[in-house]
Amino acid sequence: MMALAIASSASAQERVLVSGEVTCRDCRIVLDTVVTIGGLDGPGRHLISTASHVAVDARGRILVGDRRLPEIAVFDADGEFLRMVGRAGEGPGEYQFISMTSPGPRFIHVFDYGGRTVLDYDFNVVRRDRFGGQVMAAVVTKSGDVIFNADVGTPDAIGHKFHVLGPAGEMESFGGSDSVSVGRSSDFFDLATGGVNTFWTLGTYANVVTRWELQPEPRVASVFVRDVEVFEKDHTNRGRFPNSGNTGVMLDDSGLWVVWRAPDPAWTHRMVPRSDDGGLYDAPPQVWLDGWVDVLDPSTGHTIARLQRDEHLRGFANGSRYIVSYRETEAGVPYISLLNPRLVR
Repeated sequence: MMALAIASSASAQERVLVSGEVTCRDCRIVLDTVVTIGGLDGPGRHLISTASHVAVDARGRILVGDRRLPEIAVFDADGEFLRMVGRAGEGPGEYQFISMTSPGPRFIHVFDYGGRTVLDYDFNVVRRDRFGGQVMAAVVTKSGDVIFNADVGTPDAIGHKFHVLGPAGEMESFGGSDSVSVGRSSDFFDLATGGVNTFWTLGTYANVVTRWELQPEPRVASVFVRDVEVFEKDHTNRGRFPNSGNTGVMLDDSGLWVVWRAPDPAWTHRMVPRSDDGGLYDAPPQVWLDGWVDVLDPSTGHTIARLQRDEHLRGFANGSRYIVSYRETEAGVPYISLLNPRLVR
C-alpha cells in the first residue's frame, strides 16, 4: 500500500484564541442513560475495564473490546450478550490486540497493530489492509472512507498526523510535514465527521479544535485554541495522574460536543497510587476524576453550555452520538453506560 503525502496549510491558518466562558446562561446539558452493561460474571463482561473501547454499529449493536486483547464482545441495544468476535492469531479474523473498532454505514472497521480488518455486518472478513502503527482514533465518513490518527510506519506517511483509508485500501496521509527522521509524534487527537467534505480534530492534551476540509485536497479551515481554566490547571504534565485531557468530540445540530476530564477537586493525591496488580489506581476512577461536557458553536468556538459530572466520561462510542461512562463499585465491579447528550435551551 502506498501512502500519498499531502502538505497541509496548518501553518498558514490563523489560530483563534477562544475564551472557555459559557455564553448561554439559559442553556443546559442533559445526559440520558440509554443502557448499562457490567458486572464480573457473564459472557463478554471480561472486556469491560478502563482499557475498554466501545462502538455502536448501524444495527444498534454495542461492540466492546479491550486494547490488550484480540476479541470483541457484541451486545444488543438492551445490553444482552450476543456473541464474541475475533481471536488471537495472524489469519483472517485474528488479531494481535484490537485498539478500536469504527462502524460505518456498510462495514465495521477493526484496527489492531497489524493494520485494518474490514468486516461486513455478519462479521465476515471482507478485506485486510496491513500497516504498522496503533490507531487510537478513527471515524467513518458517509462515503465509507475512514479517517484516522496514528503514526503509520511507512517512509511516506510517518510525520503526518492523519490518514484517509479508501474502500479498496488506498491511503492518503496529511497534516504534517516533518522529516521522517523525526519519528513518532507525541500528539494525540479525537476525531469527528462534519459532513461529506469536512472533519474535526481535537487535541487530547492541547486544547485545540481544528476543522479540516478534504477536497480538493486536505487543508485546515479553522483553528480554535480554547482557554478553559479547569483544563489548563492540570494538563501540563502528561505523566502525572490525575490530569486533564480531552476524550471525545462529536458534531450534531446543537453544535460541536466536547467531552473532557479533569481531576476531582476532592482527590488530594497528585499521583494516583498503583494497585498491587499493576493497575493505574487503587480507587474507582470516578473518585479521582470528574467528567465534563461542553457544547461549542462550531463557527466561533465559543462554549454554549457546560456540564460537570462526578464520573469518568470516556468520550463517544464510535459510530454513535452516545457518551461512554465508566464506573466501578467500591468492590471494583466495572460498568459502562451509554449516555445520550441533549442541549436544552
